[in-house]
Amino acid sequence: MPSFLGTETYAIDDKGRVAIPQHFRRAGSRTKPLTRFVLTLGFEGCVSLYSPESWERMEQRLRRIPVGGRKGRAFQRAFLMHVTPVSVDGQGRITIPPALRSHAGLGKEAVLHGLIDRIEIWSPERLDAELKEGRESLENLAEDVLKDE
Repeated sequence: MPSFLGTETYAIDDKGRVAIPQHFRRAGSRTKPLTRFVLTLGFEGCVSLYSPESWERMEQRLRRIPVGGRKGRAFQRAFLMHVTPVSVDGQGRITIPPALRSHAGLGKEAVLHGLIDRIEIWSPERLDAELKEGRESLENLAEDVLKDE
């Protein structure tokens, strides 16, 4: 299972293509780089990019959402609305569809931020705003999120 770590900024061309850094495509101890990913809506206004293995785990989680619950159905519809399998081209790029670029407010630049099981693709301005909140309360967040069970 790949682990995506690090943050990189890349240009988005006129066709909506962005390079996926080699270290993300070779995440983990892969001998062959990843050539396929799954793109979907991310949270807080980004786009999420999953390896096939990570997406399979996400699908398993989605299958466990009870079909009888209205919130679960609404979440699945919204989350799966723009799921797009993508392939890496010969230059190491993927194409982000217009609906996902619009959702994330992506223009000419994208920040790719590794979050272990996925890569988030952000507009630089949105990521700065999101990180500002996290940096200001990192210790409080850690206390809530990393506390011993």
